[in-house]
Amino acid sequence: MAARSEAAADLPIIIGGCFRTGTSLLRRLLNSHSRIYCGPEVKFFRDFYGDYFCDPLRHLRFVASARTMLGADELLLILGSAFLEIHERAAARAGKPRWADKSPENVLYMGDWERLLGDRLRFIMMVRNPLDTLASIADAGFPLSIPGGLDERIALYERYTDAGLRFANARPDLSYVVAYEELVQAPEESLRRLMEWLGEVFEPAQLDYHRVAHQTGLEDPKVAATAGIHSASVGRGSSVFAPAEARRIMRRTRSICDAIAAQRSARKGNDRGLQR
Repeated sequence: MAARSEAAADLPIIIGGCFRTGTSLLRRLLNSHSRIYCGPEVKFFRDFYGDYFCDPLRHLRFVASARTMLGADELLLILGSAFLEIHERAAARAGKPRWADKSPENVLYMGDWERLLGDRLRFIMMVRNPLDTLASIADAGFPLSIPGGLDERIALYERYTDAGLRFANARPDLSYVVAYEELVQAPEESLRRLMEWLGEVFEPAQLDYHRVAHQTGLEDPKVAATAGIHSASVGRGSSVFAPAEARRIMRRTRSICDAIAAQRSARKGNDRGLQR
């Protein structure tokens, strides 16, 4: 059996990526590990920044009112410390020494995660083909998180993916990019590489995540109804969108796709280094 890496062991894991790129699947794969607790989504940063489409009660929210007493920087450190303790206590209650936070919007707030944790974190970003991502978004039904128009959804995909890639490129020592397509088409190989990077030992039970009890809460409901990993959704975007729509999507996201390809190429080189 492979040994754990003490250098990376027990560092918090931060998971993010655009909606419908596989973050919920990854959450369950990690939560099925005997040493890692990854609970349902906790909207700490969205609440802290009031990052919602429309909130008529925003000025009455706790954080908004607390800002009248303390500045945002000081408030983040105070409330962020409590947020970290919530994770630590939840992991301890689950009998696990390590915790992970999964929320799609984590990609937008990695600078804040760094302020709270410094270098003592590992960031995992999920990426996925834009056509397939946007086709899946159309099925999501998250009206409070996802806009209704195609152009607005393309912009959301660009915003989330660009933010995550920028952090991954700036901090390659802390970051690992996982392609949804690779994860579902070669799950064991992909997961073994990821777990090695995390300093953990792959456990076969992770692939049977659907047989493990997971806490319910905020999460993409589709993953809970899926009996295991499958690749049936790979390539579905080309049949969902009209040719003109597909061309518009790919034209808008060309630079993002190039950045994803470059990041995946760099990661494969690093993976070969890990295996030596």
